[in-house]
Amino acid sequence: MNYIYDIFLNYNNIIYDIFEWNKNDKILHIRKIPVFLLNTNNLYDLINNRVVISKDLLVKLYKKTEVFASRGIQYLDYAFIATDRNDVVAFKLNKNGSIIGYSRLLLDGEVEVIDYSRTLSSQVIEYKILGKNSFERFKTRNEVYIKKFICEKLNKMLENKEFHKVKFLYLEFFNKEINDNTLIEEIYQELDNNWDNSYIKLYDFLKMMTIKR
Repeated sequence: MNYIYDIFLNYNNIIYDIFEWNKNDKILHIRKIPVFLLNTNNLYDLINNRVVISKDLLVKLYKKTEVFASRGIQYLDYAFIATDRNDVVAFKLNKNGSIIGYSRLLLDGEVEVIDYSRTLSSQVIEYKILGKNSFERFKTRNEVYIKKFICEKLNKMLENKEFHKVKFLYLEFFNKEINDNTLIEEIYQELDNNWDNSYIKLYDFLKMMTIKR
């Protein structure tokens, strides 16, 4: 097993670039973690699909990742870093082999992994693809949060059959009338296909209403 030492990781269920890390994230100071050189297709699959990693690899990975902690060293059950010498991503798995966390690396850590990978032979990780990941690839972390917040509030209104409120918001912030028969379909099409300042204003309005309650 090959390892990289002394790096920082920030596992999330979405891949965030390092400029989107924030102070509330749980940043891990990794003492050591396994690293693999993969071909680009393998790495692409791991990043872009929901996959299950082979049990053989899980056995090899078990508690091989060490994390600096206030009371000594702790261990991640299943984790590794993969690179194709261009991209670098860290993965965290559950006991079933599903990927439950992704992390970019700080720039110096990324350079170190790529440099070290030049001494490695390419490997093939066995996995089964279950489907595509549903990452919001063209939105920032803040935009993803805003969309999620708006959807949660709209869902609550729809569950409570407060259709008049949804229609009012749609007209007020998107300057469009909406038909009762296509209410749900149209509101989520807007969220999926368009993004402008209207969403920020809608978010601010819904946030204000939440605080007032």
